[in-house]
Amino acid sequence: MEEERLDIQTVRNADYYGALIHHLTLVRNKRCLMAYVYNRAEIIRNLLWKIGHVLPQEIEEKLSHAEGEYFKKHSAALKYYMSKVMIDLTVDMVPPKDPYIKVRVLDDIGDGILLSDDKTANFACHSMHLLKRTDAEQFISRGQMEELSG
Repeated sequence: MEEERLDIQTVRNADYYGALIHHLTLVRNKRCLMAYVYNRAEIIRNLLWKIGHVLPQEIEEKLSHAEGEYFKKHSAALKYYMSKVMIDLTVDMVPPKDPYIKVRVLDDIGDGILLSDDKTANFACHSMHLLKRTDAEQFISRGQMEELSG
């Protein structure tokens, strides 16, 4: 219409308005999809901080292949960074009152698990242990142990 020097306000061209509505709809749908994808990526990044570097099977099944690859690459990048600065960023930000906690094993994890003080432990189902918080956090976040209060 602009090439033909027609006034847009006075000339009612159905093709022009149809194309305009179609274009605006596509732009809106693109914005909605980008917001959805960004939200999913943010949730996946937060999973790493809440659960750890290994996803439970029930969560991994709900991710698409691309989302699973994104989690693995993000986890690898974080591991690489933590190895370079020699600090574990996934532990609690608030220091605990006592470095040892009492835990109960919910799932049979097995024996010969190497702890940070170069000792091995047998984590049989329903057994209770007094462990360093840093050793127990990975199992607690996976749901294999629970912290006992008191």
